[in-house]
Amino acid sequence: MKKFFFAAALSAAICMSLSKPAAAQQNAHVQFVKGNISDKISAVKSSGDGELAKKAVDFVIENSKLLKNDRDLAALAVAGILSYPAQEHQNDPAAVYNDFSAVFYGLDDMNVRVSVLDKARSLFAQKPYAQWTAFVNSYLSQKISSGGAADESVKKSISALGDIGDGSSFAVLYAILRQNIWTDLQPAANDSMSKIADKSLNEIFDAADKAELVELKQLSSIFVKNDKLSAALRSEIAEKLLNRSMILSGNSSSSQDLAIFQLEEAKVLAENKWTRAGSLAKDYFAVAKSAYTGKFLTSEQFSQAISCVELLASRQAVAPLSEYLDQMNKAQEAGNSPDKAVVLAVINALANLGDKSSFDCLLYVTYVKDYPEEVAVAARNALTRLKW
Repeated sequence: MKKFFFAAALSAAICMSLSKPAAAQQNAHVQFVKGNISDKISAVKSSGDGELAKKAVDFVIENSKLLKNDRDLAALAVAGILSYPAQEHQNDPAAVYNDFSAVFYGLDDMNVRVSVLDKARSLFAQKPYAQWTAFVNSYLSQKISSGGAADESVKKSISALGDIGDGSSFAVLYAILRQNIWTDLQPAANDSMSKIADKSLNEIFDAADKAELVELKQLSSIFVKNDKLSAALRSEIAEKLLNRSMILSGNSSSSQDLAIFQLEEAKVLAENKWTRAGSLAKDYFAVAKSAYTGKFLTSEQFSQAISCVELLASRQAVAPLSEYLDQMNKAQEAGNSPDKAVVLAVINALANLGDKSSFDCLLYVTYVKDYPEEVAVAARNALTRLKW
């Protein structure tokens, strides 16, 4: 009998404990229905009930035209948005998007807009929905076009695109740099562009195709010099930027800035052993040689360029390097001594390549008068490394 009464008491206690959350939830719904806006806010915040959050959003949408600038309605919107159940977005993202965008534009309140952007970001992480990307792209484009100081919603939009952006977002973020607006937010825009680089490669290439040197430097700073990106992605972009910079060399008088920029991109390609750019590297040798002749590159810098060409162009580099060594040999014979560092760089490059077609020009070095002994020794060593 005692066991029976104990079991009954325990069962009653369990039922009472289980009924408390349900009762509290019901009370919250009653408070929401019967109360004023402040009561509704309190009910949503205290209950943690997703259904109540949905009711709050519906209430806001229904009354937004009448109370567009009402601070209490805005506070209810924020409470509803932040408590909105993520499962609803997984089940029907279009419906959630429509409701949130209605709230976003229905109320003229910064806290509401920031809350929508934050929530959209978290919902997108659970279930990507392209319309959110288009939404943020469109809003940020509007803010860029209208000008003026950047508010908190602009900052949130820029950072959000780093997570939910795609190729179409690149142009929006890039406009902040090109138009030189919101200079204090340019680092954030750069960061977001770098985060979506793998989704924006075509757009980055399109921008590079139209870029002048200043813009090429910006693109290199964002992507090529960014260690957070993969070596392959950085190299692919560096190859494109180097190619564009070489076109600029052909279209205008060269400059030291341009020559140094080209060398920096070539170094990245060489460091990452991006041999896919071999043909481009061979063409770069002629550009670097012209820059050196025009005194836009020092002998040390040109020697670095030669090493890059050797690493990237491989066999394609043998002919132009051999031809250039032959030219320097003849200049030495004529009494116009070439820079020793450059001669050594070419000889060492040919030694590393080991192609037998460079035999004649290397042998020629050993017979030319007045070459430093160091040059002759390097040539003899290079000859021993040729593959027959």
